[in-house]
Amino acid sequence: MELIKDIRFQEIGDSLKPKHLLSKTKGDKVIWALVILLALVSLLAVYSATGSLAYKHYKGNTEVYLFKQVAFIVIGVLVVYFAHLVNYKVYSRVATILFLVCIPLLIYTLFFGVRMNEGSRWIRLPLINMTMQTSDLAKLALFMYLARVISRKQEVIKDFKKGFLPAIIPIGIICALIAPANLSTALLLFASCMMLLFIGRARMKHMLLVAGIALIPLIFLVVAAVARHSTSDDEVVAKGSSSGLFGRVETWINRVESFIYGGKEASDDEMYQVNQAKIAIAKGGCWVLVPATAHRVITCRRLTTILFSQSSSKNMDC
Repeated sequence: MELIKDIRFQEIGDSLKPKHLLSKTKGDKVIWALVILLALVSLLAVYSATGSLAYKHYKGNTEVYLFKQVAFIVIGVLVVYFAHLVNYKVYSRVATILFLVCIPLLIYTLFFGVRMNEGSRWIRLPLINMTMQTSDLAKLALFMYLARVISRKQEVIKDFKKGFLPAIIPIGIICALIAPANLSTALLLFASCMMLLFIGRARMKHMLLVAGIALIPLIFLVVAAVARHSTSDDEVVAKGSSSGLFGRVETWINRVESFIYGGKEASDDEMYQVNQAKIAIAKGGCWVLVPATAHRVITCRRLTTILFSQSSSKNMDC
């Protein structure tokens, strides 16, 4: 009941009137401008990346995904607007519950989630028959929970046991659960949390200690990639990839090896994303290409995108 009292329903109702919309809008105007700007940019990105796919599957109608993106933007902006009217203390209370819910969700995703491209990152929602990437929800929950912990532990944040450990343990749990299926997301999430700790005045030597520990598995990947490249029986090693929970370790080693020593001479599906990314930036140079001149690569039916400031490319995560 306390949570309901903190939600200003009368203010939300009044804000539905157009003349009160701007007057009721609170918060940093720069942040609002960035939200709107990124939303508009996403229209260009989606239309550029899905035009030919829509043309193929919707009988020449290339605007299908564009209109869907417009609908998502409108819904998203409305959600953001109503969410900013809620007392921030509500989010502080919800953060703990959301964080605890995300842990079993991530575990379920690892073992029983929808598997694509050797990774289990999605769960299928039963009623609407759509997939959801649980790591996205976990990122939001972790940021909210970490902000709550840093705020409550601010007076002892420089103490390792009382302040730093309660903040770093949740980071380690979430990143460890995300990493087996999506290492890049886990690394970016870890880096973002370290930045949040830095802003929260955590002691630098504590953060450097954790960063050093996190570098150990990355060093292992580099050493494994160098060792693989130096062996003469590369084909035998490549065929020994596992297909279990940690089967993507083989993919990580392959990518590190390709980054250090360059791509393979022969055509290889494992190099597909890298090659398409290089094609996408081939004509961009140091300056941004306008939408009409952006380079586009048409690929097969399942679609993900590699978007650069120079251009946009259609890419299939084979």
